[in-house]
Amino acid sequence: MTNTLPVAGTSTEAATQAASTASNSPQVPDDPSQQLLPIARPEPLPQTGTPIRWEAREQTHAGEISTLNGDVVVYYKNYVLHADKVVYDHSTDTVTAEGHLQLQGGSSDIVLTASHGEIHVHDNTAAFYDVTGTLGVRHMGRTTIYSTPDPFIFTGRILLQTGENAYRIVDGSMTSCRLPHPDWRLISRSIEVANNKATTRNTFFEFWRVPLAYLPFLRRNLDETGRESGLMFDGAEDSGVKGLVFGEQYYWAINRSMDMLMGAQYWSKRGYAPNGNFRYRGPGLDAFTARWDGLIDRGIHETLPGQTTPQLVNQGGADVLVFGRKYFGPETRVSGSVEYLSSYIYRLAFDENLAQATSSQVQSDLEFTHNHNGYVPAFVMERFQTFAGISANSNTPVVDVPEARILHLPMIRFDAVDRPLPVGLAQHPFYWGLSSSVGDMDRAEPQFHARNVGRVDIYPHIEWPLHLGDWNVLPEFAVRSTEYSGSQTPDLTGANSGIPSVQHNGLNRSDVEFSLDIRPPALERDYNLPGMHRQLRHVIEPDIFYRYVTGIHNAPDVLQFDTSDIATNTNEAGFSLVQRLYMRDTQAKPCEATEDNDSQSSANQPVPNLDSLGEEVGGPPARVRNDGAETPTCQPQAREWASWQIAQKFFIDPNFGGALIPNRRNVFDSTLDLTGISYLTGPRNIAPLVSRMRFEAVDNLRIEWDLDYDTIAGRFSADNLFAGYSFGRTTIGLSHALLNAADESGSSASVIQTQLVQPFLYFGKPSDPGLSVGLTGSYNFTSSSLQYGGAEAIYNWNCCGLQFGYRRIELGSSRDEPEWLWGFTLAGIGTAGDIHRSNSIFPTPAMLKLMY
Repeated sequence: MTNTLPVAGTSTEAATQAASTASNSPQVPDDPSQQLLPIARPEPLPQTGTPIRWEAREQTHAGEISTLNGDVVVYYKNYVLHADKVVYDHSTDTVTAEGHLQLQGGSSDIVLTASHGEIHVHDNTAAFYDVTGTLGVRHMGRTTIYSTPDPFIFTGRILLQTGENAYRIVDGSMTSCRLPHPDWRLISRSIEVANNKATTRNTFFEFWRVPLAYLPFLRRNLDETGRESGLMFDGAEDSGVKGLVFGEQYYWAINRSMDMLMGAQYWSKRGYAPNGNFRYRGPGLDAFTARWDGLIDRGIHETLPGQTTPQLVNQGGADVLVFGRKYFGPETRVSGSVEYLSSYIYRLAFDENLAQATSSQVQSDLEFTHNHNGYVPAFVMERFQTFAGISANSNTPVVDVPEARILHLPMIRFDAVDRPLPVGLAQHPFYWGLSSSVGDMDRAEPQFHARNVGRVDIYPHIEWPLHLGDWNVLPEFAVRSTEYSGSQTPDLTGANSGIPSVQHNGLNRSDVEFSLDIRPPALERDYNLPGMHRQLRHVIEPDIFYRYVTGIHNAPDVLQFDTSDIATNTNEAGFSLVQRLYMRDTQAKPCEATEDNDSQSSANQPVPNLDSLGEEVGGPPARVRNDGAETPTCQPQAREWASWQIAQKFFIDPNFGGALIPNRRNVFDSTLDLTGISYLTGPRNIAPLVSRMRFEAVDNLRIEWDLDYDTIAGRFSADNLFAGYSFGRTTIGLSHALLNAADESGSSASVIQTQLVQPFLYFGKPSDPGLSVGLTGSYNFTSSSLQYGGAEAIYNWNCCGLQFGYRRIELGSSRDEPEWLWGFTLAGIGTAGDIHRSNSIFPTPAMLKLMY
């Protein structure tokens, strides 16, 4: 038998050397009774092991054992290990590390520290002791970031790695807060981490080192979506209208593309309120979203205006909104938005968002389009519904009856984008385009209903772009023919309260149109401001237009469903004058680096029509580097400081071919294309003067002032002002809205008057650490009432936040609701309370982007 063990007290290397010496001795022993005992040599490992390399200050090797000391760094697979001392066994691919052990890498982006540990490199198993670590940490250059919005941070007496991305934490905790003093943590005997999920049982929730709750089972999602099915945190609410509110919701993460939220609330004063939403995001731009909420109202006793005894009033209802899109290729898609509102009173009384609560319109549209080479056929279905608005008189109740309902079920459109006119093979400057549709229409109002009215509309046009030096002239010729299967007879005397009567006689409306748009060359002048190191350019852009339409002699008899039905004869001319101020820094700066060193950054490119700004005074020379080579410099980008547009129309035909009905509200396409404010109640030769002003000359300051001044009535038709300024963490601003629009009451014209002032003040943002405060309000000067007012304060610690707020919504007799709001957020866990995006005082990020 061979001796497979080395000589006692010697290493394998010494035994090998002894065997080599024995081989050089004579083969015949001195004593015939003795036999030569060969030393067994282990077979080398196959060259299929895990590649591993290291760096260390000291290295010693003894057979299959390598000992590394001093600032040891070991690289294997996609892991990096740091330690004071590492012992590596080549035969078993085992790494034993101790002293300031740090490990990072892997597909789960783990980063951990431990006192010591043992790693089996080949089969992805390991054991670490006294561990603190994080999953989901990535390095981008020198910056360390979390790959998930809520990182998974853990501590444990022992961490066992049982496979790739599979771990078991023994006697540990998990949190999303910074260590060593987290705001909250979950303490458990054992935490299993596998398949991007952390699962634990018999867990204690600790907040600020105080155990608050026992959780028999908990599972947390660790992937980038952070989504996991389960019950949502909810909190109680005390509302002046709803009473005490409490409920629960269940979140279902169906798959990586779909999820659903379902739940219900109980309102102590009203009843049960189911709610939920469904979301789907498919490949490309495919998406689908459904949102629903409602109230099963048991009613409330109220004394209505004009009555002396209370009556049971039911304000329940449902609001369902569905929208989405589906692409069948780059040219074909179906998209739409469908909303169902069963009761406007329900929205007005209970909607949490003020803008949504006061919106009396419900619109649905579904469209299937195919766009090929500029030819666009489409199949369209539309539904528009508007309810009675809020009366300025708080004693007048809002009637839950639709003012109008308009249907296009269905409508087929065919449009052709402007293209060269195919006249032989010769080159010519003419272009043509087409708009056409055929559909079935329906319009219903109190005491008026036009059912199943067919309409065929064809609207081709030809245009001839002319470039006469710096002048641009665009003449356009068009014809239009519209066939209706029904018509109306207007009530000109007021005998039927101004309501027309529906006729079943067919009607044809045809016209011939001509328009001319003349744009003279823009006037420019540059000014040098040496003291400010700036250059100022003043640009004046004039525009003159003329339009003539004839052939429509039956406009009052046309049933109106959309803007295609408000065409009239007209003979009008107008102008638009735009002034712009551009400012640019004259001090050249080094060109910003891009991926292509030969190209300049788009941020350094001049804006349109500013290519010559600065050429008159000469551009600054290129800078010279220390090595004598020139560093290219770029002119800073010019920006628009301010703009002011003035526009007005003059009507040569003040009666619009007989379409205008005196002392009524008249809406024609000739008035809508200048301003959306209705003002036409009688013959006139001049439209209101339109002014649009923008001012952004000061950094972080934005002012917009839009007004329409009616010179005939001697008042502002509309006056809207917005001003906002940000400095540091503070944003302060004011908006003002004034409206004097034409309305119709019975058979006579009237005026709708509204004036709102909305101040706001924001200090910080809801996601900022520390204290953030928001204040806003809305005062209605027409009814002399504070329509809305609210205040909210947020304080965020390391990974938790506390919110308190108060708001009041007062909408006359329909709603007077004071409400205290609160919210508590734990990063990685959820939010409890009644503060949501819809009722938060702070604007959403999308609103802030629109404001600035």
